[in-house]
Amino acid sequence: MDVKTSFLNGDLEEEVYVKQPERFVMPGNEHKVCKLVKSLYGLKQAPKQLHQKFDEVVLSSGFLLNQSDKCVYSKFDSSDKGVIIFLYVDDMLIFGTDQNQVDNTKKFLSSRFSMKDMGEADVILGIKIKRENKGIVITQSHYIEKILKKFNREDCSSVSTPMDPVEKLKPNTSKHVDQLEYSRAISFLMYAMTSTRLDITYAVSRSSRFTSNPSRQHCQAIIRVFKYLKGTMNYGLSYVGYLSVLEAYSDASWINHVEDSSSTSGWMFLLGGAFAAAGKKAEWLRNLVHEILIWPKPIAPISIRCDSVATLAKAYSQIYNGKSRHLGVRHSMIRELIRNGVISFEFVRSQHNLADHLTKGLARDLVIKSVIWMGLKSS
Repeated sequence: MDVKTSFLNGDLEEEVYVKQPERFVMPGNEHKVCKLVKSLYGLKQAPKQLHQKFDEVVLSSGFLLNQSDKCVYSKFDSSDKGVIIFLYVDDMLIFGTDQNQVDNTKKFLSSRFSMKDMGEADVILGIKIKRENKGIVITQSHYIEKILKKFNREDCSSVSTPMDPVEKLKPNTSKHVDQLEYSRAISFLMYAMTSTRLDITYAVSRSSRFTSNPSRQHCQAIIRVFKYLKGTMNYGLSYVGYLSVLEAYSDASWINHVEDSSSTSGWMFLLGGAFAAAGKKAEWLRNLVHEILIWPKPIAPISIRCDSVATLAKAYSQIYNGKSRHLGVRHSMIRELIRNGVISFEFVRSQHNLADHLTKGLARDLVIKSVIWMGLKSS
């Protein structure tokens, strides 16, 4: 569903005055201004006031706010029948275990706001939802097609990997190319990366470090991502059945960029310091699903797989040598998450680590293998 003229629904908490609109100035009162009684498009506080209004209305009808994500609302009865609402500004996804409750929720929202019923979810925020016999696939094939056309790459040849595993991107020391065009390409690719195309994560994140001074080499790296997407345009994230287990993979490449001594870490979670970051994300995910009543309880510890024996040993070690204060804080946090049953750690070989593609460029065979494991498939 969609809230019509969404920002006009918010209530103002302070006095705001605006000039009389052009061609609507009241004769004899040209020197006066209008006092707003409702929120208006263009006000900085408009999005906040809309969300606050929606909050008040939905919570007053018995919905509960998810404390891990304040845009998720749920309402379940004693028989575990219920509805979950996901809100993004004025767009919302509504789903539940009982069609009658979904219909009642839609009627309730329509009684409080001017709503547009978009019907069965097909496209949300540029992401297509395809239904299959065994589940759903979310894909951005149409979005990728749009990107390729925008950057005149719709007829380019395809390649089998998003990044050349041999080539090392370095800071530009010569004349830079069109910075604006390079930044635009990065921004378009980032949306695909963060939504459905996890397989281009490293190539895009690595290339994004050079937006202030891109070189021809960096542009070629972006073109390679376009070529990879051309050949894998129909890839989508596949969700089959209902999984009650959260799994995680963590990987880190320490000081693998000699020009600035930086490191890259990555973590991947499959629904139903790299360890410190993955541990915090695991805790957030666990809290998120804990408040969704249809998730089986108790929630088992999230198993995080890592390919570093040394890191595993440190995670379970009771002793910290005190050489670095910030590492001590991270070590304590990890130990607490383990003690509280939030996470556990397991060793996995590098060739089976799903997070490996997030920290480095991989050869073709490994790219194909990681794509399959992470749930991407051609739809």
